[in-house]
Amino acid sequence: MDTTGLIVVAVVLLVAAALGLWRRATDGRVRAVSGGPAGTEIPGDVAGDLPLVVQFSSEVCAPCRGVRRVVAEVVDARDDIRAVDLDVAEHPGLAERFNVMRTPTVLVLDADRTPRFRASGPLTRADLSDAVARVSLIPQEQK
Repeated sequence: MDTTGLIVVAVVLLVAAALGLWRRATDGRVRAVSGGPAGTEIPGDVAGDLPLVVQFSSEVCAPCRGVRRVVAEVVDARDDIRAVDLDVAEHPGLAERFNVMRTPTVLVLDADRTPRFRASGPLTRADLSDAVARVSLIPQEQK
């Protein structure tokens, strides 16, 4: 192999390693989002006056099962929030509206259905609990 070929391989490996490290650092990280499509009607949302955790998943998504358990544990422990799990194949318009690029993606919406927090990939119970608590504390006039 000549020098050019070695340089190309080295660059590809460096880029792949950097992308892997970036993904590891951002996977499951719950981050605040500033607004978004407010007032969106969410299928399966029966309590429109409470904050809502929306999980976008897919049938072939292995991490989605673990995230589904985390969401259930957090929501079941509280009476001031609800959850809904949406399959991106059945709700592509909503996935596009909320800019869902991968599964699992979890959104925490306030009572007005404005996204306040977002996480993609596996997430921890503590991170989701913190986001839910923060959304529940937002005064009505700021929503």
